[in-house]
Amino acid sequence: MKTLTINRYRVILLHLMFWIISINLFNAFFSRGIESGFIFDDLNLTAWNMLLISNIIIILVLAPFIWLFREIKPWIKWSVTVAELLIILWSVTVEIEAKDNSIIVPVIALFFIDNFLYVLTFHVTIIAAVYINTRILIAKYLSQGKFIRYVFRVLALAAIAGCINFALFDYFIDKIFPEFFYISWFKVWELILIMAGYLAITTTVYLLWQYGRMLITNREKVKNELSALKAQINPHFLFNNLNTIYDLADKGDIRTKEVILQLSDFLRYVLYDTSSEKIGLEKEIEIIKTYVGLQKERINRNTTEVILNIEGDFVETQIAPLLLLPLAENCFKHGRGSTLSTIEIDIRFSGNELSFRTRNRIERRENPQNQEEGGIGIRNVEKRLNLLYPGKHQLKFEESGDLFIVELTIRLD
Repeated sequence: MKTLTINRYRVILLHLMFWIISINLFNAFFSRGIESGFIFDDLNLTAWNMLLISNIIIILVLAPFIWLFREIKPWIKWSVTVAELLIILWSVTVEIEAKDNSIIVPVIALFFIDNFLYVLTFHVTIIAAVYINTRILIAKYLSQGKFIRYVFRVLALAAIAGCINFALFDYFIDKIFPEFFYISWFKVWELILIMAGYLAITTTVYLLWQYGRMLITNREKVKNELSALKAQINPHFLFNNLNTIYDLADKGDIRTKEVILQLSDFLRYVLYDTSSEKIGLEKEIEIIKTYVGLQKERINRNTTEVILNIEGDFVETQIAPLLLLPLAENCFKHGRGSTLSTIEIDIRFSGNELSFRTRNRIERRENPQNQEEGGIGIRNVEKRLNLLYPGKHQLKFEESGDLFIVELTIRLD
């Protein structure tokens, strides 16, 4: 919740920065017709001097609003407030000492109050059009895939906003500020183009922002899927293998130590090695071999045969963790029972294509609910593949009689 609030404040800050930059651009590049040319009472102040002073005044005006940000630490708020008070105190002192050579009064009175507010008024219609577009038109039409309707409505919005801007200055603002005419010389069609330009820019930025949020959301979703997959694998597998180790130890079997080491390697991999986004394919294959070795200790070898075939050079190839293991796990969940059966796992890697194929006999469960729960791992794998390898994988399931076949191919970079 705290992260979401901070992100919301960052968005507000980005919006303020965008409009401040826009206002400065109009002041710097569209300031035609100002008779003083930024020279007040023989004070040689260039356009850049005026822009710098203007932005300092803007910061001073906006600084008190920092107290609205609850997540900002108090010492930062007090530092900003004290700095602002010191700047104001210094300005007053300079103004008093300057007397006839005053700089602050003409800057504030002649430039900021008149010129800046004039440009700010010009932006009122632009700001209104932009937020009508982002909050209403995009949400109602563009996000719903109604592209043609959106284009017509956004063009109509640009035309209406341009006409309102022209009427606002022609009938009202120019009467109040007759000496500032450098914006009001824009014709109606030019104002419409300006509005359309702002709408196009903000729509592009909005779509890029939403795309970035989608990528972040998908990444978080992948992490959540991986966490769910870990939670699914660990408890059942751990308890079953502990029981196996207990049986081996109870019988004094010399394989007990080896099985304990295999289980330790497996758990270390699942809990720690899979924390990164990509791991070595060779490591993933090794853990499949470890998993199969552990399962062989649990199954009845008189009724179930396990065949593991691995071909290819897996060195220096990366893959997302825990993509193959759930498919192998699914074989042992449903492929062993009281009747004779075979579990086959075939892994091949050639070029940049990984092929993973499993084939096992389906042992029907008396409880259908348990039968359905067995497919959770495969569904998680399918979701993660769609997020991690879009357009680069193919996952097929085939059920033929009492046989269940899974075929997965992935193009790895």
